Amino acid sequence: MIFAEVDTERLHLTPLTKEHTQFVFDHFSDPVVCRYLLDEEVYTELEEAENFILFNAYHPKKNNNRWAIVKKGSGDVIGTCGFHQWDRFNNIAEIGYDLTPAEWGKGYGIEAVAGMVEHGFQEMKLNRIEAYAAKGNAASMKLLERLGFKQEGLVRDKHLFQGKYYDHYSYSLLKREWNGGSHR
Repeated sequence: MIFAEVDTERLHLTPLTKEHTQFVFDHFSDPVVCRYLLDEEVYTELEEAENFILFNAYHPKKNNNRWAIVKKGSGDVIGTCGFHQWDRFNNIAEIGYDLTPAEWGKGYGIEAVAGMVEHGFQEMKLNRIEAYAAKGNAASMKLLERLGFKQEGLVRDKHLFQGKYYDHYSYSLLKREWNGGSHR
């Protein structure tokens, strides 16, 4: 399976399953978590979490996936990450990621994204990985830049959220630029 489990030093990325439903609901019903996601409303019903998991379930013909980010020592789920918009012909995919606020600033985000990027280049045979960071999301922009992503410009009015349009910075990383996750 192309989206098998991924291990990093402190984290285990495992495909989201129905066992993660309560975490996904609690996570995406937190306005702090969703502050910069801006592509989906804050969850108010458990069914939204179930639909998110179903949408991201692996299938060979689908162009997306999502992993639960799990701390190896405790087994605590602390976020999600995955690929979207996988263009198999051009070997391009977009990434997304989010962490529980209590785990911000501990290096888990960059570690999870580095593991995901390595998987993308090695297992998915990607040549280009894209990411978008909402204007004002300095932490996400810093994370991407530390991993070698290059900012390509501002995508104006990328997402309509709660009646307002939001700009996002576009980033990319090419396989030939990847330093293997050396981010410290």
